Amino acid sequence: MRISIVAALAASFAFSSENVSFETISVTSNSKGYDGVDEAKISTRNATLLNDVFRDIPGVYVGGTNAMNQKIYMRGVSDRGINITIDGAKQNGNTFHHNADLLIDPDLIKAVEVSVGANSVTNGSGTLGGAVAFKTINASDLLEDNESFGAKLKMGYTSNNKGFSQSAILFGQTPQNLEILGAFKHYGYDFSKAGNGKRTGGDGNDISYLFKLGYSFNDAHKISLSTERNQYKGLYPLRAEFGAWQDGQLGYRKYKRETHTFNYDFMPNDDFKLNFNAYNTTHERVDSSKWGVKTSGAKISATQKLTTGDFLHTLKYGTEFYTSKNFSKPNNTTPEKVNNYSAYLEDAIKYGNFTLTPGIRYEIHELKSYDGKAGSLKSIKYKFKEFSPALALDYEIGRGFGAFASYAKVFRGPDVIESMLASGSGRAGAYNWAKNGDLKATTGDSYEFGGRFKNQISENSSLSLIAKYFRTEYENLIVDNNANAGVVGCPNGANTLCRVNSGGAVIDGVELLAKATLDALSLSASYTHQKVKYKDRVAVTGRNGTRYLSSNLIGYRDQGDKYALNAEYSLPRADLLLGYNLLFFKSKNTISANDFNAKHVKMPSYAVSDIYATYIPSGGRLKGLEINAGVYNLFNKAYASHSQRTAEYSGDTNTIDWESGRNFKVSFAYKF
Repeated sequence: MRISIVAALAASFAFSSENVSFETISVTSNSKGYDGVDEAKISTRNATLLNDVFRDIPGVYVGGTNAMNQKIYMRGVSDRGINITIDGAKQNGNTFHHNADLLIDPDLIKAVEVSVGANSVTNGSGTLGGAVAFKTINASDLLEDNESFGAKLKMGYTSNNKGFSQSAILFGQTPQNLEILGAFKHYGYDFSKAGNGKRTGGDGNDISYLFKLGYSFNDAHKISLSTERNQYKGLYPLRAEFGAWQDGQLGYRKYKRETHTFNYDFMPNDDFKLNFNAYNTTHERVDSSKWGVKTSGAKISATQKLTTGDFLHTLKYGTEFYTSKNFSKPNNTTPEKVNNYSAYLEDAIKYGNFTLTPGIRYEIHELKSYDGKAGSLKSIKYKFKEFSPALALDYEIGRGFGAFASYAKVFRGPDVIESMLASGSGRAGAYNWAKNGDLKATTGDSYEFGGRFKNQISENSSLSLIAKYFRTEYENLIVDNNANAGVVGCPNGANTLCRVNSGGAVIDGVELLAKATLDALSLSASYTHQKVKYKDRVAVTGRNGTRYLSSNLIGYRDQGDKYALNAEYSLPRADLLLGYNLLFFKSKNTISANDFNAKHVKMPSYAVSDIYATYIPSGGRLKGLEINAGVYNLFNKAYASHSQRTAEYSGDTNTIDWESGRNFKVSFAYKF
């Protein structure tokens, strides 16, 4: 489906009477959602990494200077405490603690649903900080009316890393409602240069492909199959999150993800929808050995609308199962396995201007692990059961004003241990394992309240404001990615793997968003503040001295306050869109999560400006052409993202993961 300039603006800035919170971003290329990440935004930003499109969403932080190190943080929680799915397939597991766990090509995304915070039981198992649902393109998204076949060719160039990309998408639909899509992309690039001339990123070749087959029948049924693969290989630092460029750190790395999905949708009318989803995903990091995680699962979900007297009910209910297994080849002597079972029920009850939404989720979480000395290990099992209730209130006050509040209990059991450790080999030989009979699952209480205002000034002009305060109190954060000698609940002695609880944390903050559409001009501004306070901490002494145990469920340290501004101006007669984006982080003195001596790290402030333009002819001989161009980091700012696990943020050091300097991006696409 060709996106015109006007449609692109409508997708980005339209207001919906049904969706008034920016924490639930449900968007497609023709979305009427409040805010979002859709194919229009991805194209206009010439996105090569996720931070190109997520940067101005309140409450969301994305770090990483290359595709092997993209990490999403929400409200102080890392991506390992966020429920991330691609076409319904759960992205789970930890391959290597210096790598990210999410591989995805932005060019294959048609929409993203982002839920910041854990205030609904429908967000999936293990949701502590929020949920992100990626949806890839379908043939029906690209076909025009009365078209049965088409193709889209695209080429792109990025100046800073001398990158060239080429992609092709073939798509079609038969009269018998059979849809077929095949997409392939290659992106080759060199190292990037930061604003201070330092080398960053990687020197690699990325390959991705997507194949989809869909069939609709009897008006109410649709079946779809898909297979997707993303592969990144080239020269990268071993510890990508540190930007570690010391001698011996740079080497050939390969990282890939394969996802296979089956979906069945049944929608006999507008009041009922049923979905069945089954999937298999493999994450694999290839070095001198292969480290990976395989996750398979299935879920059934339904949405049903009912009316009882003056009450309108929107019921959401379903059940889910997934299993995750880690591996480390060729040895793979101690693989672990997680089985998770859950069911949920939620009812949004609307009466007049008041909506009450109670919900409950029940989970059974099992982890199969080990206990004993190396050479004589025995299998053990951890098992946790939890009911997680939730309650949300929403009231339309009138004259465009509204108020809302919510509470949810959160729960997450222990994941399989880092895949690198599944080989059973440690720094001093084979690992010992120890069962912790006192291990508790991570739980918490999530609170949120706020207000909003929305006013339709005229047919083409509107104003919207929203303000939130949130607070989440976590208990029993789990540490599972290191040998924890001398920890309470684990045996003394070196080279012992044992899960422990590292205490709790209270994370609170404020999120503000303002949007205005004034005919052809669209403006948005947002502010995010959050703070993490730890409690009941556990200190240990080891090879790196005394430190606090820190869970990888929480971000490495607090980020500074985030400000974002975006302005876009449409020139319909010229088929042109002009845009400007500003991202500003306030400086912050902060402490690393495991620092026992409370040594402050100063994260300097930085401001990054981008300008961009999109040209999409609405007719004539050039119809089907799309040109996107922009200058990113316009003033060549040298900075390191506050989301990065970096020891220092200034000076001449090889341990800073510097962001890319000034970068000119351009892409040409033609659909026919």
